[in-house]
Amino acid sequence: MLTTVGTPHDFETVTSFDFLSEEYAALFARSGAHAFQHPIWLDAFYRHLAPHRGAEPHILVARDRATRRLELVMPLILRRKRGFRLLEATDLGVSDYSAPVAASEFWSALDEDRAMQRAVLDALPKCDLLRIRPVREGDCPKYEGLFAGRPVSLGFSSHAARLEAPYDDWRRDHINASMRKMIDRKTRKLKREHDVTVEELGDPDEIRSAISAIAALRAGRFEGDVIQDGFAQEFYRDVAVKGTQSGLATTWRLRAGDTDVGIVFGLTHGGRFYYLLIGCDYDQFGTYSPGLQLYDAIMRDWTDRGGSVFDFTIGDEAFKMKFGTAPTSIHAFFVPRSPAGWLVEKLLRWKQARQTAPEGDT
Repeated sequence: MLTTVGTPHDFETVTSFDFLSEEYAALFARSGAHAFQHPIWLDAFYRHLAPHRGAEPHILVARDRATRRLELVMPLILRRKRGFRLLEATDLGVSDYSAPVAASEFWSALDEDRAMQRAVLDALPKCDLLRIRPVREGDCPKYEGLFAGRPVSLGFSSHAARLEAPYDDWRRDHINASMRKMIDRKTRKLKREHDVTVEELGDPDEIRSAISAIAALRAGRFEGDVIQDGFAQEFYRDVAVKGTQSGLATTWRLRAGDTDVGIVFGLTHGGRFYYLLIGCDYDQFGTYSPGLQLYDAIMRDWTDRGGSVFDFTIGDEAFKMKFGTAPTSIHAFFVPRSPAGWLVEKLLRWKQARQTAPEGDT
């Protein structure tokens, strides 16, 4: 539906959008959005994940009526669950931070013209409930402006460390002393007993194999682990290869001889490293704490490259606090669009307010 009345913008929800286009890349670069709204990530999301989860693409776009310049993109999906129509952010258990993509001028215009808020809601497709999650605390005002909704705490946080060079000084001042000593001791022990390499992968075939290895190493360890599905592995392989070429993605490998000890996959954007996936051979190398060794090595490298933040993303695992991180609360927005949606919204607010840890996609 195209909505134009009362605003200087045209709002429309479309079922097809070229996230690899120059105009979206330009808007994303000005938006301050996260790596999960990057052109490569969203293009792969809609090609690999959405079709296999019964999710129809619905992308809200806004253009300046006079110039036709793209001003807002909000990627959404529509699913039917037990006959219930759920319109939601592009999460599906893989995207840690949801955010609308718009430049500062759009938000200024929204603050001055509340008719835009009505136009946004009128442009959305028919649904019972609009659900936006997970949302970092700092992004809540944007959704409040768009929907006039109020955020609901999901009961868990994301954790990130703000880095400073030189890394050794920052490490001494911010990483828990017992954690530092343990990592150093186990790193020395692993190097004494094995021919150790820690490397960032660049070859496409090696990267694809590393993503498959992560899935294999994680098998049976996490309930509802998305990467165990073949289509999800293809999604991560696509993002990892194309992202490495563009600077969005990075894949790290810790090896003892020819044996994979641990592999980490993450995203990099705007000086921020987003840690997403890890797979380690805990049966053979668990006593060496390979995950902690990898985090330390990657944080050092990221600092040396001028990176300013290492983001462990969502989840309140205790080890994160020992790496000098600070928590950021994570929220959801529920906007009922029908009587049935109103009832479900009340139930979800009650349920999510009591949730203490992320449980994956539901």
